Amino acid sequence: MSWDEVDPTARGGISDLLRAALDAVPDAVVIVDGAGVIVTANTQVREVFGYEPAELEGQSVEALVPARLRSTHPRRRGAYQHRPMGLLQLSATRRDGSEFPAEISLASIEGETGRHTVATVRDVTSRLELEAEADRMRDEFLATVTHELRTPLTSILGYAELLADEPGELAGEQAQAMLQAIERNARRELQLVSDLLTLAVANLAHLRLDLEAVDLGELVADVVREARPVALAAGVVLGACNPPRSPAQADRLRVRQVVENLVGNAVKFARSGDSVEVSLEPLTDSVVLRVADTGPGIAADDIDRVFDRLYRGQNAAADHRPGAGLGLALVRSIVDAHGGSVAIESRLGAGTVVTVQLPVHDQPAP
Repeated sequence: MSWDEVDPTARGGISDLLRAALDAVPDAVVIVDGAGVIVTANTQVREVFGYEPAELEGQSVEALVPARLRSTHPRRRGAYQHRPMGLLQLSATRRDGSEFPAEISLASIEGETGRHTVATVRDVTSRLELEAEADRMRDEFLATVTHELRTPLTSILGYAELLADEPGELAGEQAQAMLQAIERNARRELQLVSDLLTLAVANLAHLRLDLEAVDLGELVADVVREARPVALAAGVVLGACNPPRSPAQADRLRVRQVVENLVGNAVKFARSGDSVEVSLEPLTDSVVLRVADTGPGIAADDIDRVFDRLYRGQNAAADHRPGAGLGLALVRSIVDAHGGSVAIESRLGAGTVVTVQLPVHDQPAP
């Protein structure tokens, strides 16, 4: 017996069994014929759509489609009947006219009276609300933490500046150098905390840039020099291919964050004996930065998501590597704000190459 042979009004034998099976499904189920008419529906349509099953049977399926989409739905419905469809997230409408987000699974079945479509519909309003609330609570938590971190950093900076302003005889040359290091790194940490706050409120598309003339070659050499002690301690060979002088109009601090994040990531995930090579190539209207390593590489499933906010790859989680999944998201946002591009190539066991291309024009692209 096929679905087409089921009489929705029947109350005996196999028809009752099939209807009982449909009613046992926790989601709303409607079976639609080739003309778009609902031939049967289970009892869950009462909860999801506000209709009794008997009210829907004989109606056009467009009754469950929002009014604004009804004119184009018959054409789409025709496509559903001739090819398999996966899980879709669409809008549906209740009996009272209110819309709701729905997950809809469609399956085509062939019977003696023609082809029918079985639509399984789930109202995902509550789930989406819970996800939105979880996102709000996470962002609120990040915003609170970053706000609390800013206070002691500001205090450290204040005292460092006060000591740095003391006469030379009260603070020797070595002490002055140490104070400068404290101030420089505290400012950097303060900026990172600010970036965390920016990430928390999902405002990366509106990063403000302080443009100035920057020698990217000098900046890259400086970052590599500062990162060498960490690399050495990890048994990683960190080198730079004599970064050439590369003048550009850029935000010095932001671009430095890009280089620091890329170099820091490469060193962090490298194994003892691996190497990390940083190169800079000036072109006519842009400059290309490459950070290449011989480390463990990145899983194919992670490649498309490594620049997502708060995403941590399989390797990072499995190896318990420190990090919050913010560095590469920040890299992409800074590069985008400068009108540049960033790309990553990697294979497990074959290392990773991250390529950043920054324009050298006077103003960043909008």
